[in-house]
Amino acid sequence: MTLFFLTSLFILGTLFGSFASVVIWRIRTGEGGIATGRSHCPKCHHVLWARDLFPIFSWVFLRGRCRFCQEKISPVYPLLELATGMLFMLSGYFFIDPTLIFTGNMMECMRLLLFLLVAFVTIVFVFYDILFMEIPDEVLIPVNILLFVLLFVTSIGVPLPLFRHFLPFQNDMFNHLLDIPLLNAMVGAFAIFAFFYLQIFISHGKWMGGGDLRIALFMGLVGGAKIALLGLFLSYLVGSVIGAGILLSTRNRNTEVPFGPYLALGLYISLFWYTPIVDWYTKLFVFS
Repeated sequence: MTLFFLTSLFILGTLFGSFASVVIWRIRTGEGGIATGRSHCPKCHHVLWARDLFPIFSWVFLRGRCRFCQEKISPVYPLLELATGMLFMLSGYFFIDPTLIFTGNMMECMRLLLFLLVAFVTIVFVFYDILFMEIPDEVLIPVNILLFVLLFVTSIGVPLPLFRHFLPFQNDMFNHLLDIPLLNAMVGAFAIFAFFYLQIFISHGKWMGGGDLRIALFMGLVGGAKIALLGLFLSYLVGSVIGAGILLSTRNRNTEVPFGPYLALGLYISLFWYTPIVDWYTKLFVFS
């Protein structure tokens, strides 16, 4: 049952990854019809056939070229589809009980939909940032508003177990306040927001862009304070290593490196493995 569930999520993710490529392209070009417009080649504008739209496989079978004009199709498309499939599958593996899904538990189905939405939005802003060095407000602002509303509804007593992955603060004078999901999320969101804003202010926008502020809020709203803050630390750790490698390979100090992918990677590493990471760190640096 679990294997079937995870395989289904992967396949569903590749389909949504294909849709994410449409969203990214049409946000960038301003082309309408994201949900209703027909997919077409960006070079010759020929409407694509159904057999040209199978995630990953169509790109492989067509050998990375358009069927009609023979122009090269960027490998970003299959990579995006594969990444979305993997993220959907991992979200289901770490956060969802397949048994509850197959028995029709509405709360677990809502939780699954939330994590799939978060994964989809993450893929869109990560690849948009990689391709265009910008963060698309068209997806981040609406999802941040939706997350805030869901957190508010949960915090006033509506029994929605959407944020049960939030981690409480132990032995803290504000422990009871931070057990409230919205306040827990706001602590993480505004801590990262303030940290980013300070960097933007000091550097006059050279170190970070305004779009990263929306990701800061997203991280807090998705993971809560503890997970978001660990995610921030991991983002800088991974970003410094990979960024240094990129700068050494290009030998150009002015090379711009998108930070959105590192923030997303740090957030998801923290979401999936917060407890093992903290346990490892504690055992490594706390001596008895």
